[in-house]
Amino acid sequence: MKATDIRASFAGYLGLQVLALLVLLAGLHFGASHPWSSLLASGNLFRLVLILAMGAIGTYIALKLSAVIDARNAVRAGSTVRPIQIAADEEDDPDQQDPVQACLDRLDRMTGLQAVKDEVRAVVARIQVEQRRAEAGLSVTAMSQHMVFSGSPGVGKTEVARILGDIFKALKLVRKGHVVEVDRAALVAGYVGQTAIKTQEKCKEALDGVLFIDEAYTLASDAQGGQGFGQESIDTLLKFMEDNRSRIVVIAAGYPREMELFIHSNPGLASRFTKQLHFTNYSEDELLDILASMAASQQFTLPQGYKDLVRPWLDSRVNDRSWANAREMRTLLERAREEQALRIASSPNASLTEISDADITAALERSRAYA
Repeated sequence: MKATDIRASFAGYLGLQVLALLVLLAGLHFGASHPWSSLLASGNLFRLVLILAMGAIGTYIALKLSAVIDARNAVRAGSTVRPIQIAADEEDDPDQQDPVQACLDRLDRMTGLQAVKDEVRAVVARIQVEQRRAEAGLSVTAMSQHMVFSGSPGVGKTEVARILGDIFKALKLVRKGHVVEVDRAALVAGYVGQTAIKTQEKCKEALDGVLFIDEAYTLASDAQGGQGFGQESIDTLLKFMEDNRSRIVVIAAGYPREMELFIHSNPGLASRFTKQLHFTNYSEDELLDILASMAASQQFTLPQGYKDLVRPWLDSRVNDRSWANAREMRTLLERAREEQALRIASSPNASLTEISDADITAALERSRAYA
């Protein structure tokens, strides 16, 4: 029974009691055999008070009961899980960009790396065609998405891995698409029995996403005859990849020659890492563009002649094995900002965004000293 029904029933009951009272009073007042003086003696007053008391008690109980029912209904209404209503324009927005294309646009905005961009587009095209074949009921071939990224430091390997994670998520190859970045120190422990546990923890963290192993070749550096902590990590990694082949993508990265030796150091690695993307070093013009892009993203402007100032330094450094490409540009910009800060700290009217020729020159001198 609802609270409103209870209130209506007792309101009607109370109304009947009031009506009965009025009829009784009228009869007492106008009846010849029951004058007002005989009301008390006849006992009618007692019956009248009893009727009023019962009506008041009934009304009180009805109101209390209806209040309890209202409160209980309010709690139930508040705890009811209501379905989320999705607007039609949110569910199917024609202006919303395809998530795969959005990732490819991010890739295209990266400086250089044309060969890598072409390889990524080929991977995407192959996956999309295989998915269409599956939808059409045609046979499909299981494809390994594990990859090797070979190249020097600072050529965008980590950023491309992140874009690939988002692409795989958009294509529903993995559920999350997040990237877990590790190196040897994150996988290998210092004593027997703990490396497998450490490696497995990182693999589980990367489940439904991408495990990016930087300088992966260092895992094989102590794998003499199948021994060593690095080999224990490799064995654990291979087993996890096999047990969770549809839930994890592993990308192993490092210098080209070292990665070639690493992949062929173990038959299990060679059979699983079947795709290799090579990242070439940036050209001088590309590095100068990267420097300008970094400065713009940090709301700084470089002097017009910055290319002429930086190019001789690039000529002397780009062929060093320790050359770190875009990382070197980031370090150079940080040093130029420090020189700018020293120059304008005592000049309240100086520009906060302009980096001068003197700032670039001083930063280059410091870079040569640290080389």
